[in-house]
Amino acid sequence: MSSTKTASQRTGRKVLALFVGGFGVIIAVNMVLLYSAIGSWPGLETRNAYSAALGFDQRRKAQEALNWIVVSDYQKGDLVVTVRDGSGKSVPLKELNVIAGRATYDREDRVVEMDSFADSHRGATDLAPGNWQVRIHAIDQFGNEFRQIQSLIVE
Repeated sequence: MSSTKTASQRTGRKVLALFVGGFGVIIAVNMVLLYSAIGSWPGLETRNAYSAALGFDQRRKAQEALNWIVVSDYQKGDLVVTVRDGSGKSVPLKELNVIAGRATYDREDRVVEMDSFADSHRGATDLAPGNWQVRIHAIDQFGNEFRQIQSLIVE
């Protein structure tokens, strides 16, 4: 009897090569996805979380005591922010800083220059459809500070 190999037989080397090659593809794809995820948004909200957390409860309580209702909306190329007190009256602001950006990465973050009108603040900006975050930092004429991050869906 002579031993002959058929084309369908798999030797140990072929199985090993398939095994290593399959896992090599999986590892390569994971590395590409990891690089893309870290490059698009590092996940860093603040440089020093401990320092940022000091006094958080005091700032939160002071902000809640203001009883402000802040609403952001996107209308025909304008980002509109309204700030009202608990009774529905417009709050006169000394300073208003608004940053619009994507929820998942910071490449499209933009500072929106706001103009004040009778009952709202408007800033021209071009927001593509999708999920946006609006970071609002307002200071009234008495020095009271208000910070909030709002979700905004642009159709």
